[in-house]
Amino acid sequence: MSASFTEMRKVAWNTIVEALGMSVADDATLLLQAKTYTVSTLPTASAYPRGVIYVANEAGGATLAFSDGTNWRRVQDRAVVS
Repeated sequence: MSASFTEMRKVAWNTIVEALGMSVADDATLLLQAKTYTVSTLPTASAYPRGVIYVANEAGGATLAFSDGTNWRRVQDRAVVS
């Protein structure tokens, strides 16, 4: 039995999302969830250039952050996560 296009799309999408270190919250809308870290568990920024994460306990409150290749920076103001 061959897989339907919808099934193949779901498998392909999940493979891509997992390769990016993210997760799919809802298969119907394909909503992405960035992986959650705390300030003390941040991965090395240089290992994930252009990476996006969610920092649950950043000093200014929970926030999305991105790697500039050297530091994790808050999306809203580009300040280094602390």
